[in-house]
Amino acid sequence: MKKVFLFLSTMMLFISAQAQQTAQKCKHSCCQQKTACQQDNNRQNCCQQSKAGKIETVVAKEFANRIMGKKVVLIDVRTPKEYASGHIKGAMNMEWGNGFKEQFEKAGIKTNKTLALYCRGGRRSKAAADLLVQMGYKVVNLDGGIVAWEKAGMPVEK
Repeated sequence: MKKVFLFLSTMMLFISAQAQQTAQKCKHSCCQQKTACQQDNNRQNCCQQSKAGKIETVVAKEFANRIMGKKVVLIDVRTPKEYASGHIKGAMNMEWGNGFKEQFEKAGIKTNKTLALYCRGGRRSKAAADLLVQMGYKVVNLDGGIVAWEKAGMPVEK
């Protein structure tokens, strides 16, 4: 019985390792499909094409250039409490979660606008970006969220 259990455990570990190895062709959070990552040597850009729109995940300095240099709509998808604790100047707060799509549609933002999204660490903004590209928007996502923004010495306001 112990040998059977040991054999099954070993097989499960092997299968799990194989699945992880296959899924890790691209380790970057910007990739919807694990094989669709493109990045330059300095990890400045990691782009994901979608049928409806485009997601670009960029580091803090590039994100700062994007929100300063062009007409973009800056959106913080964290909770109102997180937003109040410090946010990027000019960001509107639209919490990711239940009702996000409806809240976003109510804001009346045209699909020809580029959206710049961020959250605390990058997960929520990536999920929101996935939805928004399906709705036809071009999205720039902050890699590492506001944590990376602050770590890069960029300003926040309260």
